[in-house]
Amino acid sequence: MQVVAHPRSRQGQRTPPACPPLPERLTMNSTRHPASRGRRIARSLALVALVPAMAVASAGAAFADVSAVSGSAFGASVNVTVLGGGLVNVGPTPTVTLPAGGSATAVTNSAAQVNAVGLLSTGLLNVSTQGVPGATGSVTSSAQVANPKVGLAIAPAITADAVGSTCTSNSEGSTGSTSIANLRVLGQSVDVSAVPNTGLNVAGVGILYVNEQTLTGSGASTGITVNAVRLTLDAGLGNGTIIIGQSKCAVTGDGVVVPTGAVGGVLLAGVVAAGFGVTQLRRRRRGDVQD
Repeated sequence: MQVVAHPRSRQGQRTPPACPPLPERLTMNSTRHPASRGRRIARSLALVALVPAMAVASAGAAFADVSAVSGSAFGASVNVTVLGGGLVNVGPTPTVTLPAGGSATAVTNSAAQVNAVGLLSTGLLNVSTQGVPGATGSVTSSAQVANPKVGLAIAPAITADAVGSTCTSNSEGSTGSTSIANLRVLGQSVDVSAVPNTGLNVAGVGILYVNEQTLTGSGASTGITVNAVRLTLDAGLGNGTIIIGQSKCAVTGDGVVVPTGAVGGVLLAGVVAAGFGVTQLRRRRRGDVQD
């Protein structure tokens, strides 16, 4: 099994080979003898589930006033230097951006297809964003892409029936999700089970990141960017990045819950199929909200 660190992981951080890292704050409700503390922590390390990339408000907290909202989405983008060729730069397309004052109705856009020969082809692409500021202000963005196929020059290396991402931000935090129907890599079915920040090292192609979620926040703001699929290519097809289905959300206001960090995907056990291994995306540091 090959373990590959996410390129934005903290340098020097090491990940235990058999289990995910303990969250920064582990709350235990039961009271036991202090001598059992080490055993409880060991069991927690083995059983802890992936925490979604989100900021959580304290119990019973009321919605704070949201003074500004921002949202955007795009269907697909290709930025690749092809092996033995030149730069292929397509998109992002189609794109949608929430107006500065927000919109109570969905702002939408679509494209019939994307075709970057030898790299990516898709069917219909739909994107939308919607949100308004105020006492219960929030924003939601989404991107849906039909029949994406990557690596057409040699035969599709990565295919799916449909790919989509959705995000939501409000005063209580930011959440994201991804839906992928019938994902196949090198002809083999892959069950991604909606686990955020999962990586597959695809031999001869690159690293495929699925349901990639990045939290952002600064001061009185919270935001999230969700890539349904992001592929970083190696020398097999070229060098560069292909993104399919990106949604982005953020809100600003007094009392908004600022994210304290995001938890990356757990290390999946074993090799999912012949020819590719599994990578772990590690904990990211908080960044600035991007409009």
